[in-house]
Order: sequence, then C-alpha cells, then structure tokens
Amino acid sequence: MTPEKWNMYSDSVYQWNVCKGCNFNCLYCIPSFQRQAKRQMPKFDENGVQYRGCQDCYDYKPHFHEERLNINFNLEKYETSGDKFIWAISSGDIYWMKEEWINQIIDKIKEYPNRTFFFQTKSPDCYYHYSIPKNVILGITLECDAYRYKITDAIPLWHRYIFFRDYQFPRKIITIEPIMSFKFDRFLSWLKDINPERIYIGYNTKKCELLEPPLWKTLRLIEELKKFTIVKTKYMGVKN
Repeated sequence: MTPEKWNMYSDSVYQWNVCKGCNFNCLYCIPSFQRQAKRQMPKFDENGVQYRGCQDCYDYKPHFHEERLNINFNLEKYETSGDKFIWAISSGDIYWMKEEWINQIIDKIKEYPNRTFFFQTKSPDCYYHYSIPKNVILGITLECDAYRYKITDAIPLWHRYIFFRDYQFPRKIITIEPIMSFKFDRFLSWLKDINPERIYIGYNTKKCELLEPPLWKTLRLIEELKKFTIVKTKYMGVKN
C-alpha cells in the first residue's frame, strides 16, 4: 500500500489568523510555525516607529488582530464545498486566546452559515467555554496514545482524548501529526471512541528527534481507521 499524498492545507481555502501564537512550546513547532513567524520580521523607521510586521507574531506570542475580522466570506474564493474549510487560528492555538477574542471570531462565523470553519487545539477542554455554531468542525492534535519523553507543555494525551471524546459536537477531526510511537490497540480504540469524520495522519517533516513508529505499523493503523472514517495521509517519507 502506498498512501496518497495529502496536505491539510489543501482542504483549507483560507488560513484566518485573527489570533496567532501559542505557549505550548512543542518541540516540532519551533522549526515550523515559529520559524515561519520569524520570517515576518517587523520593520522600523529611523525614529524607531514600527511600520510593518508585528512583534507579537515574530515572538509567536498569543495575540489578537481585530482588523482581520473585517472580511467578506461570501466571496467565491471562500467557498467551502465538500471537505473544504476556513481555518480559524491556523498558526496558533485557541487555548491561549482570551475568551473575548474567540467570541468575536464566533460572532463573525455566525454571519456565514453557508461556510464551514475549523478550529484545532491540543487542549480540547477549552471548547467547553464557548457556544460553537454548527458550521464549525472541531479538531485536536493527537500524536499518539502516550509520550515516551517530553516534547510539549500541552495537556497529557489521555486528557485530550477524554475531553474530546466527551464533548458533544457533531463534527470532529483528529490530526495525528507528527505521528509518534503508539500502542496499537489502545490508540485505535481512542480514535474509534472519538468517532471523527476524518483523520489526517503524517510523519514529522522537520529535523526533530522524535520517537516515530515504523511505517508498516502506521499503514496498518490507516487500514483499520478506514473501516470507520476518512483518512487523509500527509507526509509519509520515512525510511522503514
């Protein structure tokens, strides 16, 4: 079996970063999202006045860009048929944002019931604080069933699983990226219990020292997942 190539961003018609930043300090985020943010270096004039860029974006500090709420999602380029969605806070985590910021985003989402939006987090307990409209898909990152070593300050994987499993919402997605070493039966049971409408799964694309499963084991997991949900593979370029 050779899995198809798929990028989560190909399902996202727009990365809507009204909020940006995160303090989970994930090992694999530093060379990806955080490095990407630092390429948007702020610019200052001769008087020290900033005229371009955002220092908080550069520092990947959780913050709010209110001006990005002013957008017309009725335009054709934002159409979200099939699996497409508008990704709210694609470069950050909703957990770290103030409730007043998220409620403003939710109010904007409610203006466009004909569009599909997406939130993703490593701490799904935060979803319990909001009245999330039905045109939203909720997601979590669940790299495996148990870390063997410390790679993030996010809540334990067991807690993510429980919070997301028990949160009653019609549309859920799981991202298993970067996939890490897992116990097959336990991890599969977790994923079944959550009952997501689709799962994105892929290996680490950066040079991070992660404990990864052999490819054959991931392919076996994918075969089982396809029995009850849609699976979209991402980067699978490992040598096992």
